[in-house]
Amino acid sequence: MIEICTFKQAFQLYQADKLAFSIVQDIAYTLMSACDDIPPNIHSSTDINSNNLIWLSGQLAAEFSFNKYLGGDAYICESEADLTSIKGFNPAWAEKHGDWPNVTDQPMVWDVCHKLDECYVTFCNIWNNAGGPVFYVPKTLWTKARVEEHLAINQA
Repeated sequence: MIEICTFKQAFQLYQADKLAFSIVQDIAYTLMSACDDIPPNIHSSTDINSNNLIWLSGQLAAEFSFNKYLGGDAYICESEADLTSIKGFNPAWAEKHGDWPNVTDQPMVWDVCHKLDECYVTFCNIWNNAGGPVFYVPKTLWTKARVEEHLAINQA
């Protein structure tokens, strides 16, 4: 699993072709929203272009720790084993099994659960006042992650 701790790191991975454009757009929009520093022409992550990314990479916010500022880092899942790190909130499950359920255990309601594009889906539970970790899952892992089941519950 790839752990991303700052926007600067995300931007460097993107520049090295190791991070999808849709993911760096989503990370940038989340950071801009948290900082209340969104350019007036940006209304969603898909409005962000390469020039916006370059601009943001030069801002002080690009160095902010996601864990401290947004309540958790961003993670790119690369294997089925990585999916077990994506924990959901279900107290009954946790009491019975001694741990929170993960995306492979059962479909659940999430604070964030949607497709970024045709290649990635994102999951996030807000575990604290600042937020929580964000997970990006590639299409190759969607079946194991039960993506369609999660999406169905979250769009109802």
